[in-house]
Amino acid sequence: MLCRHYTQFLHKHDKLGHPLYFEKIGSINIPQLKKVGVTQDALFKHYLFAMEFSLKYAAHQTCPCDACASSETQKMCIVLDARGIGMRDMGGEAFEFIRRCTGAMQRHYPQRSFKIFIVNVPSWFGMAWKGVKPLLNEATRAKTNILTESETAGALLKYIDADSLPVEYGGTCSCAGGCETNSTYQRLQRALVQSVLERKPFESEELVRAISLERSGTNQEDSDGHTTTDSIGSPVLTPTSRGSTKRESSSTVLDQLFRVGLVRSPGRSKS
Repeated sequence: MLCRHYTQFLHKHDKLGHPLYFEKIGSINIPQLKKVGVTQDALFKHYLFAMEFSLKYAAHQTCPCDACASSETQKMCIVLDARGIGMRDMGGEAFEFIRRCTGAMQRHYPQRSFKIFIVNVPSWFGMAWKGVKPLLNEATRAKTNILTESETAGALLKYIDADSLPVEYGGTCSCAGGCETNSTYQRLQRALVQSVLERKPFESEELVRAISLERSGTNQEDSDGHTTTDSIGSPVLTPTSRGSTKRESSSTVLDQLFRVGLVRSPGRSKS
């Protein structure tokens, strides 16, 4: 239900190995979310969970690009899709949610973006951008690219291989079950949430292995489960090289979710 009115997903990697994070800011429908009981606070906590998941399970390896090496962090390549956004959205609850998320990124994840692409922007977006720019620090503004629909595919393909970019953005990838909901990262996220709900260990070996092979461009049949290096010389994470990832205790995962308020502690009052 949530993804119908607010779409965000991790999907493969760019040419340098940065995880790709997509968010359809034009899809945010606060009134519809309220109708199904999702408050803006709950939506914000969902956003924080998505960021924490991204950092722990996607952006946890450094790559040799200058940006990651200088900050000693692994960054994400971020695509924000403005298709469908209207002028009145820029002054309503959807904009307030975007402003809140932007503030969190500035405060808590200031060095985690490699490039930011705001794509499929409408013709009037330049006026709205003047109001958004002051919310961003200078470094973030410098790495942000504003692209019309006709400019989107060409700009993204400079940084992302066609087979890693969903068809709707000019690439050739069409994951079985849909890139938005069934990329390997999204299946890993669902497995994490399911393990929490069922109070079971987080079994992620197969999916972590699949992600590592995607990042390295290696066919699963060619992999022996050991640490290798990818085409850009970075270590490729496999279950053998990082065994602690494949099975975490439910309590460890729950602690992370309690922290952002997505799961209520069994000992906490419901009042």
